[in-house]
Amino acid sequence: MPRTDAWHSERMPEADPRIAQVLRNAASVKAMQPVFQPIYNLLTSTVVGAEALARWPDAPGVDPSAVIGEAREQGRICEIDQACRNASLHAATAQGHLDDGVTIFINAEPDALVQQFRSHEVFTVPTHGVRVILELTERALLDDPAQLLNVVSQAREQGLGIALDDVGKNPDSLTLLSLIGPDVVKIDGSLISGPPTREQLHVITAVNAYAEATGAAILAEGIETEDHRRRALEMGATLGQGWLLGRPAALPPTRWPPVGVDERVRMEDQPLDIPDRPSHLIRDNSPAVNKSVLVRYSRYLEEQALSSSDPLTILASVQSADHFTDAVADRYSELAAAHRLVAVIGTDMPLNPATGVRGTGIPSEHPLADEWTLVLVGRHFFAALLARDLHAANTGSDRQFVYMLTFDRATVTAAARALLQHMH
Repeated sequence: MPRTDAWHSERMPEADPRIAQVLRNAASVKAMQPVFQPIYNLLTSTVVGAEALARWPDAPGVDPSAVIGEAREQGRICEIDQACRNASLHAATAQGHLDDGVTIFINAEPDALVQQFRSHEVFTVPTHGVRVILELTERALLDDPAQLLNVVSQAREQGLGIALDDVGKNPDSLTLLSLIGPDVVKIDGSLISGPPTREQLHVITAVNAYAEATGAAILAEGIETEDHRRRALEMGATLGQGWLLGRPAALPPTRWPPVGVDERVRMEDQPLDIPDRPSHLIRDNSPAVNKSVLVRYSRYLEEQALSSSDPLTILASVQSADHFTDAVADRYSELAAAHRLVAVIGTDMPLNPATGVRGTGIPSEHPLADEWTLVLVGRHFFAALLARDLHAANTGSDRQFVYMLTFDRATVTAAARALLQHMH
């Protein structure tokens, strides 16, 4: 949850003795008192929500991002993150004046949520009837995307919305936009600080493509001047926050004006679409082909990935580690050198089957042991080869598979999620 007020103040500071003061004991941690920065509809100038920001009265002026960084170093990230979320929700609900469509944004550190999920704690956020969106910081998305997918799915089942924060700082994480499925994409303030660079235009167009395909809202952070507001609107943002619009403060003692239904921050009311296995997406009328056909299509998609200048998430299932030959390993090492997240799954698959490649081993009775899947997810490029072994009498290159090749964004995204949930 903790973050700073303006994008340009998020540089990691030098050692600050107040950080140790905050982290000295649990009582100090729980002494966090949040402030709230309003979020506006840029088209109507209406307050539609507020973001909770961490403040420690015992250590005024301490940088929340530095507190989080040190807590992570000390192995206390879960404790700090949960204490901040609880304090923010308590403050947001205590006065009972946020029930008119206002949405509260609560920051959450992805690695803290994943640790909580791994320890089999029940991941619950008591909203007390308030509309709540969890903000996930971009920097940790690629560390454990499979577990993060499970966390997001649980959050959606509880009626929470999802926002992806600081988009634009790490271009590689844009490939996870569709997989995480945020309701709100918060673009980093650096994107509106001046005319966009070529790389920033890649980010802006990718975010707009995602918003157009899903109906998600784009929120511009760090709006401090009228030029910032103008640029935010030009790049497709409909929501905004920053010192020009409103500084962080305690919640007002009286109600904000009610937010009309049409102006409320959109929150998807359906859980993530995560099929049990990619082959469940294969159409009923799909043909059966020999293995040699799948090899040709796989090679083609791998070549497309190698020639892509944009980052891709590449996920594959190859049935067995025996099929991940030295030649295949060499190709996937090339892919991993060009793209941040390349992962493969199969029976007896080692954790590192090739340089830079993440491996997941599965038992022979696992449903994915029957499947041949290759999924490419990018900013604008979506492709998937989905196949299931028919276990006919044929062997070798004559083995028969029912298959489907698709470039449909929704289908490819669902296939990627189906694979990702089994990976580690």
